[in-house]
Amino acid sequence: MPVERDPTSQWFWDHYELAAQQVIDAFASVGVSLQDKLVADVGCGDGFMDLGVVHRARPQRLVGFDVNLTDIEYLTRGAEKEGVETADLGGLSFERSEAARLPAEDASFDAVFSWSAFEHIAEPIEVLSEIRRVLAPGGAFFLQLWPFYFSAKGSHLWEWYPEDFHHLYRPESEIVQELTGSELKPADWTQMMRREFQHLNRVTVDELQRAMLAAGLVTRRLELLSSPTTLTPALARYSWLDLGVSGIKLIATPG
Repeated sequence: MPVERDPTSQWFWDHYELAAQQVIDAFASVGVSLQDKLVADVGCGDGFMDLGVVHRARPQRLVGFDVNLTDIEYLTRGAEKEGVETADLGGLSFERSEAARLPAEDASFDAVFSWSAFEHIAEPIEVLSEIRRVLAPGGAFFLQLWPFYFSAKGSHLWEWYPEDFHHLYRPESEIVQELTGSELKPADWTQMMRREFQHLNRVTVDELQRAMLAAGLVTRRLELLSSPTTLTPALARYSWLDLGVSGIKLIATPG
């Protein structure tokens, strides 16, 4: 039977175990092993996934970049709470990046990945260009983006609004006002998610493709994530592609 975990514990295992393995498998699908490689994660967040990649793939070095510097004490405390050893971080480190600049030398990484971060990035072309810059010749980039803004769960607010496409039916100002006064979740979490919602870049599949090309990255493998979508008259003005594709996984190399 599946193990029942509290939300904090579930978040840890979803990233340390499931997401980390998907990153490793994505690179393996194009014949790339991360073992003994120089690897970077762009938009690393709390670092749980990076710890999982280090423990499973054993890269020589993995650097997690984020505009908010990852709290290594929070990372180790969370891992130890789940019984995960943190004495050996296996070359894992974290650095603060600028919004559109990575503090790394040209061609300094064999592999770069980004997981559920690109919908939050204000300047996708600039960040993709930075990823292209820091990739070594013959390197590979794995991007996972979920969810796209115009898809069913694109607001990221499913804890408050379980209904699909709620953010396309109502004005943003109404949603923000409701969140501001909501007591469903702790106030700091609610306000953080309100800010995240307001600053989603709303990039579409087509816009992401154009950004990849503009940055000099050539997509070699593509997986569109989709599920059946019920269309209503109110959704008719939106692109079927935008409504029906909830996310994407791709592998790209320098052009």
